[in-house]
Amino acid sequence: MDVKLLRVTKDGIDLVAKGAKLSGVPLAQSAREIVELITDNDYSSVLEHIHFTLDISGISVALSRELLEHRIASHTARSTRYKEEKGFDYYIPKELEQKGKEEEARIYMEAIKIANEAYTKLRELGVAREQARYVLPLALHTHYVLTINVRSLINFFMLRLCVRASPEIRELAMRMYKVCLEEYPIIFSKIWCRGFTLGVCPENEVRPERCPFKKLLPEKREVKGKFERDAKRIIEKELKGFI
Repeated sequence: MDVKLLRVTKDGIDLVAKGAKLSGVPLAQSAREIVELITDNDYSSVLEHIHFTLDISGISVALSRELLEHRIASHTARSTRYKEEKGFDYYIPKELEQKGKEEEARIYMEAIKIANEAYTKLRELGVAREQARYVLPLALHTHYVLTINVRSLINFFMLRLCVRASPEIRELAMRMYKVCLEEYPIIFSKIWCRGFTLGVCPENEVRPERCPFKKLLPEKREVKGKFERDAKRIIEKELKGFI
């Protein structure tokens, strides 16, 4: 897997600050102070003015399906309709590389081999790529170009940097995060998974022991439970004013 930066909005901090000042942010504040305020308080719509375009290679088709769930972005992927896939590269789950998983790995590799042989044979028999591609596995490597704004990137990182995210997309998120942090540390140094970013973990009791913040961050259910009953009464009172 590889992630390369193709293009990023230049002078994005000044651009965001100018946009924020139109919304009433004090004019005397510096661009840095404004961006820190926006990031800390999640006034994030103005961050949409900063865009990243990333070249992403060596990821599986299965992962690309997950990327499509992040719809506020522009997606371009390698086409199996127009590109030949004989002898394709593919993703191998890290679990199958562990000691004691030799039999599972053998079954997996055999399935990949069969799919590759079936695709190759169909093509040799004259079957069009757009028809032969249906035997290709989800493990097939694809190549991706993604253009995404910072607000959507923050949402992506909050979800996909979580230790409960699927391993391949978490690896991608880590690589993307390193690129983004290098370009705009003032924004991304304050961002990680939802627990870190929000200061409370919405994963609640399903957080695994390997979560590095498990002993540091309270569960959302725990925090919310302390005020929920009184808060509900306040909400009911607020609603009565509109009836």
